[in-house]
Order: sequence, then structure tokens, then C-alpha cells
Amino acid sequence: MEIERMVMLKNAKAPEKTGPQNVAFYIRVSSDKQAKKQDGSLDTQLDLLNKFVEYKRSFGVDWVVSERFVEGESEGRRRGRSAKDTNRPTFQKMMASARAGLIDVIVFTKIDRISRNVVDFMLLVEELDQYGVKVASLRENIDLTTPAGRFQTILMIALAQHEREVISERVREKVRWRVEKGLPIGRPPGGYVMKEKMFEIDEPYAAHVRAADAIYLERQSTDVLVVEFRRLGYRTRGGGLYTKPMLCKMLRNPVYSARQEYEGELFPALWRPIRTWETHEKIQALMDKNNHRKHGGKTQPQSYVYLLQGLLRCGACGHKMSPRPGQGRNGQAYPYYSCVGAEKSIGGTCPRRFVPAAPLDQAVLAFMKELHLKPDHVRDIARLENESTSETLGKLRKDYERVREQVGSVKQKLSHLTDILAQGGMAALGSVREKLESLDAERKDLEASEARLKAELEAEESQEIIAQDHVQTLGLFQEVLRDHLGQPEALKAILPRFIDFVVWTSGEKGEGRLEVALYPEPVALSPADLEFAAAGSLSPGHCFARESQMVRREGLEPTTR
Repeated sequence: MEIERMVMLKNAKAPEKTGPQNVAFYIRVSSDKQAKKQDGSLDTQLDLLNKFVEYKRSFGVDWVVSERFVEGESEGRRRGRSAKDTNRPTFQKMMASARAGLIDVIVFTKIDRISRNVVDFMLLVEELDQYGVKVASLRENIDLTTPAGRFQTILMIALAQHEREVISERVREKVRWRVEKGLPIGRPPGGYVMKEKMFEIDEPYAAHVRAADAIYLERQSTDVLVVEFRRLGYRTRGGGLYTKPMLCKMLRNPVYSARQEYEGELFPALWRPIRTWETHEKIQALMDKNNHRKHGGKTQPQSYVYLLQGLLRCGACGHKMSPRPGQGRNGQAYPYYSCVGAEKSIGGTCPRRFVPAAPLDQAVLAFMKELHLKPDHVRDIARLENESTSETLGKLRKDYERVREQVGSVKQKLSHLTDILAQGGMAALGSVREKLESLDAERKDLEASEARLKAELEAEESQEIIAQDHVQTLGLFQEVLRDHLGQPEALKAILPRFIDFVVWTSGEKGEGRLEVALYPEPVALSPADLEFAAAGSLSPGHCFARESQMVRREGLEPTTR
């Protein structure tokens, strides 16, 4: 049986731990096509990993799934990522959790999901060994505690690395042949379309390229270029506004000058140019000059840890707010958060604001502490939210019962007509056929409405806030905060287990509103090495939180730049 071959890679130096083991899944595919396929490899991997955990539990192993790291999955979208190195965002997030002591076992379907490089994989195993994290692979039967097991592991990784290098070399040879012949590689950029395997000028969007060249050479600013494109009403082929990264890429792209770059070399191409090579060189010189002027000064290394990175959202447009280090006249670095949407559109879709990071981070921590010290306030929030939820639930329950009664009535009518057919035979078929079809269609519509209302009802019921859960969770958070007060990296890794997201809405004169979406229970059971006093009160069955719930704090006043 295949599942019986799923054997853990035992780490010789991993310390023994009593109690539940926090398990993390790591899932990855190489291409976007694989990632976007419904019920494809990502879903298959997840299904196999869940079965593996159930298999281990059947033998008395106390495993609790606390994390699912799916490489390339973000905001409902899936993308493939290569395993040629470990420079992968989700992989690095998993390693941060391992360093913080939040996971005990990492499980994956095959070793090449983690790495196809021998050195990278062995260094990974050694590093995880230091944190007491074990590694499990479903396909390979390997024991890293023995010399033979280590040799077998190295051999399999070496074969995977060799396969990747051979495929990569073949692809590289084919691509270079096309480039040397002047044939296009990749998809055409805006301004061109692909016809008979060659780029041809798409005049409406080629005009945008020429306009970008002229405006930038005259105004010498990409920020001004974004604003001018918005004023002129230029839109991308997809109908969206041009952003600063899009226009910078357009200005830098040698394809518009009938050249293409490959492995650091420029090759002449066979398609017609939109801009002359002389114009392209002028644009590059100007962009290099502006870039040097903007980033020419020496910047201090960034030591500030942004606690809300990945959690903070803009209240005006809903985009994420990302770290945006600033620099004063004296060269001192200042940490800020800024809206990603505002930066890309230069204030077009959202006003550009810079919020000091340190006051905002501390405000959230202080808010959590304030809630902990005022449990009655938490209960008041729960009561107000539940009153709103209760009103919605009442309406949904009435609609659900009404539709259920209608479904029952239609089924009764259908049953009656069926009896008529049974008694009258073919003679009765002509008179009742139209009625049967009509009732059957009505039944299908009502059953679809019933299923929808049931799903809405269950979702709304799950939103009911249990105040005591929040009070216990906030108490647990205070212990985490106390134990990791001088360890911002560890605190940053732990925060997403208590906070789903944070919304900052800027007001006038630096004031604003902070909204914190809290989990009623931590996303993962706390590891034993953190020694949470309240961990024993959590039910092992609730490894993942329910829907987050929003609480607010008005009148925060961090100053703006």
C-alpha cells in the first residue's frame, strides 16, 4: 500500500517533545498552468498530506496541522514557483515559523518540492535540526540518522538536480537559437501583437508607447508620466490605468527598438520598431541619471522589524500597506507604511500617505493590551456584533423555512402527478407532461435557493462572537507579548496567529481609525516550548480559527510625513 511507504525523515539531533506536534504542510508546483488547474497538483498534494497525517494519527502519533504553506498562493490566486533555489516567499515564511519555534514537523509529498539542489537541501536539514524541526516526505523512504540514509538522500537530490539542469540546458539552447535568428521569445508587450509567430505593431497601443517616450523625455519624471497618462485617458489592453511599474517597464524595454536581451547581450530582431534606437538610448541615460540622483546617497541598513507587514490594509482602497523606509536630511532612516495601490498609481486610485510604522505597530499592541485589561469592553463589542448578527439570522431563517415549505409543496404536487401517470398510463401523459416539466424546473430553482440560503445561514452563524473565547485569547496574547518583548522577529511571526488583518484609515492632521480583525482562537495551538499557561484550555479539535471578527479603536494619532 502506497501510504505505508510514507516514512518520516528522522533528524538525529532533534530534541524529543511531549504533547501535540505542530505540523506544517509545504506545497509547490513549478508552472502557472499546473497551479491554476482545478483539482490539479496543488489540491492533490494537499489531499495526500491530509491522508498522511490521518495515517500517522491512527498509530497514536499526536500530530496537529497548524500551517499550510502553498507556494505562489496569494489573495485567491495561484502561481507556480521553481525549486532551483530557496528564494521563495512562502518557503521563507515557513522557515521564519520554524525559527520562531511554531512548527515541529514539515511534511511534503516529494523531496524536490522543497529543493532540487543537493547543497540547499542538506543545509536546510541541518538548519531545521538546530530548531528541533523534523522533516517528512511521503514518497521517499529515508532515515537521515544513518550514513546510508544520508547517502540515499543526497543521491536522489543529485538526480533531481541533474534532471533540472539537463532540461534547463535544452531550453536555453533553443531560446538562444531563436534570439540569434531574430525571432521573438515570450509574449509581445503592449504595442505589439503576435501574428504568424512574429510581433506586429498594434497601432492604438503603439501610440501609447510613443506618447510615453515623448512625455518622459520632455518632463523627465515617471511620476509626472503616470499623471499625464491618467489625464489623457490612456488605458491598458485590459481596460485598467497604467501604473508606475508598467510605464517604467515600457520605457526600459528594448523590444520597442527591435532588440531583445538574452543573457546580458542585445540581439537585433526582425520585427518593425516603435521607437528608434537613438531614442531608446536617450531614455535609458535619463532614467539611469534620475535613478542615481534618487538612490545615489548611502542608506543606512534597515534594522526595524515591521510587525504589521502582511497584515496591514488601507482603509481607503483595500490594498495592502507595505513597508516604505524614508530618509531624513541627515541621512537617518525612518520606517513608514504606505498604500501599495497609491504608490503604483501615484495617488490616482488612492491618496498617497505615509504612516510612521513604529507608532502604528505599538498602537496595535497597546490596543490588544487594553482589550485584555477591559474584558467588559470585549463583552460589549461581542453583544453589539451579535445583535446585528441576530437580526440577519432571523431574516435568513425565515427565508430558509419559507423556501423549504415551497420545496415540500412542489415535491408533493410532483408525487401526485406521478400517481396520475401510474394510473392512467400513456393516455394521461399528454395532459400532464407540460405540468411535470414546469414543476420539475420550479423544484430545481427552489432547491438551488435552499442550498444557497443554508450556506448563508451557516456562514452567519459562524460569525457569532463568543466573548469568553476572545477574553481567553487576549490573555494568551499577553503571555506571548511578555515572553517575546525583546524578540521582534518572533513576535512578527506570532501575530498572524491572533490577528487576521488590520485596517488603517487616515483622517485629517495625522489622525485616523484603526480596525483590528481578531481570531476568537489562535490559528495554531501554541508550541510547548512557549509554555503558554492557557494552552491547555484550548480544544485540540480547533487547530484553525473561525472567521475573524472586527473591533475598532478611534482617534489614533501617529504623525504623518
